[in-house]
Amino acid sequence: MKITSKVLLFSLAASLTFFACKKSKSNNTQTLSSQDQAFISKASLSNTAEIQAGGLADSTSDTATIRAFGQQMVTDHTTAQNDLKTLGGNLNVSVKDSVDSMHSSLIDSLRSLSGRMFDSVYIMNQIKDHQAAISDFQNEISEGNQSDVINYANKYLPKLQMHLQMADSIATAMKFK
Repeated sequence: MKITSKVLLFSLAASLTFFACKKSKSNNTQTLSSQDQAFISKASLSNTAEIQAGGLADSTSDTATIRAFGQQMVTDHTTAQNDLKTLGGNLNVSVKDSVDSMHSSLIDSLRSLSGRMFDSVYIMNQIKDHQAAISDFQNEISEGNQSDVINYANKYLPKLQMHLQMADSIATAMKFK
């Protein structure tokens, strides 16, 4: 009788553990809402655009401040993109290194510019892009469903706000605004 009770308790505990683990794992994918998926896609497109434009600024600009800012965009957004790829892998969501048509056109335009015109177009677009990204990240924080995606947005929002402040300061100092 004692052995039967122990076996029964062990079986019950093992079953509960199995179902708790299974539920937790499936809950991770079930709670990925369309908002979360759209955010991951937008964040990926944004990161990739910042990496490409930043690389161009680092290699094209005649201004040390713009080159340094471009390099920081490459560094920071590469880190963010790598974290997003890890997150996507954990959630079975594809994260690609591509840009949307608007940013593809911007990159093409930047390639044809030089000097002050390059710096102006680049930094003013950085302001606009970071304002949009901040809005997307804030929206994910308030409307998202999946905690790991929300945590990603919370982690990188302060960095985006810092980038915006830096770009705005550069634009003001260089009299682009």
